[in-house]
Amino acid sequence: MLSTVRTYASFVKLSHTVFALPFAIAGMVAAYAVPTRLTGEWHGPVQGGRAVEAPLYVPYSWIVLLLILCCMVGARSFAMAVNRILDRKIDALNPRTAQREIPAGKLSLRAAGAFAAGSAALYFGACWFLGEVVLALSPIPVALMLLYPFTKRFTALCHLVLGASLGLAPIGAWVAVRSLSDSEGTHTIFNHMNLPGEWVNREGIGWSAVAELSPWLLGAAVMFWVAGFDVIYALQDDEFDRANKLHSIPAFLGRKWALRVAMMMHQASYGFFFFFVASLMTPAFVAFGQGIGTYTQLAKFVWAAPFVMFFGIIYQHTLVKPDDLSRVNVAFFTVNGVISVVFGAIFVAAWLLA
Repeated sequence: MLSTVRTYASFVKLSHTVFALPFAIAGMVAAYAVPTRLTGEWHGPVQGGRAVEAPLYVPYSWIVLLLILCCMVGARSFAMAVNRILDRKIDALNPRTAQREIPAGKLSLRAAGAFAAGSAALYFGACWFLGEVVLALSPIPVALMLLYPFTKRFTALCHLVLGASLGLAPIGAWVAVRSLSDSEGTHTIFNHMNLPGEWVNREGIGWSAVAELSPWLLGAAVMFWVAGFDVIYALQDDEFDRANKLHSIPAFLGRKWALRVAMMMHQASYGFFFFFVASLMTPAFVAFGQGIGTYTQLAKFVWAAPFVMFFGIIYQHTLVKPDDLSRVNVAFFTVNGVISVVFGAIFVAAWLLA
């Protein structure tokens, strides 16, 4: 049993969940920390010569966190399984990937397909419980995940498609928290089970959550961050890709220019991370242009998060040179893992300690 678990964990690179999960958690925390709207009576201090309305926040729920985690695990496992299935012949030809589970015979094609189907069921099931808005949007990430393996066959922009797939994770977490509503404005999770608890009845803002700016800034930041380090990771296969008519930025531009493109992607990523935090902590954003003060339930040290990204990105690019790829794995997994975990931890701490 333990050997089987290890095989499947390796098949979907479970350890790489560390790249996307902390950003989904950050998106979730930010969604709880920013008011859904500013209504109701407020008996506090007057700002700008007039009374200030009290903000309304989405009440926190552990069950929503659990469902978001199920979405993450299901979607990512499905994506990895599909990618491995579709790339099995390519992986068998590449010395670096020939020992992956399917080409090495450790996992049958039927078992891999069943695992992908089960992962998809987990994902769509969790989306169903999260409400009509999340369920309606749920096919979009799956479509991108199915598209990515094919993009390597015809475009060097495949890295951006992969980045977009992971960039939807924090957007989805944000929408899952803030959109929970039906026509009456309240969505009841597991109502048919009559489970008690304050988390049962949840009021949200419905489809308006999709149009909010903050999650899209975070999603764009994650997209360029992932695309940048995927370019770095693809340096290892540039010669193989050219020989087998596969497309990647290193194969198309060469290692030197590929690293420059990766740096530009990471610079764009840092900019989006910075403006994401600004969108949460700046009155013009938080008060929806009403200019009545910042009500974000986040401690001010959350501003440290984008600077962690900045210094991590700079350090990552000192590790890899066009003629020295010996530390690609350190740059890819270790540094990026630390960056994402610290980023997510700062958001959680800023929320708990506010």
